[in-house]
Amino acid sequence: MDGVCVRVPMYLLDGVASWRELDVECCYRPEDPYAVRLDFGAGEQGTVWLLSRETLAAGLRGPAGDGDVHIAPGEGGDVFIALGGGAGVALLTTPAGALARFLAATDELVPAGTEASRINWDRCIQEFLSI
Repeated sequence: MDGVCVRVPMYLLDGVASWRELDVECCYRPEDPYAVRLDFGAGEQGTVWLLSRETLAAGLRGPAGDGDVHIAPGEGGDVFIALGGGAGVALLTTPAGALARFLAATDELVPAGTEASRINWDRCIQEFLSI
C-alpha cells in the first residue's frame, strides 16, 4: 500500500521575530505506522526528522512531546514545533489546518489506534535477535 507525502508550509524562527519559509515534505507509510517523516530540503544538505504521528496529532490540541520534540498549538491557527539536538533547538511554525489535513490522510490509510496490526512482529523479533 502506498503512503502519503505532501508539502506542508513551515517557517523557521531565524533571528528575533524573523521567520524563514522552509521546503518541507511530510510523509507517512503504512509499513511504519507510528512514524511521520519530515523531510527538510533535498540532497545532501537536507535534514530528516522522524516524529510520532500520535504526538503530532496531540500537538494540534495541546502541548505534546518529550525529549527532542515538542509540539503545541499557537495563536491564529498555527502549531509550533520545537526540534532539539546537539546543535540547539529549531522552532518551527505551520498552519494547523495543513497539518490536520495531512494527519487526516494518514488516518485514511491507517486509522489511529490500529497501528500495531500493521507491524510484522515476527520479522521485528528476527531482526532484533540478529543484531
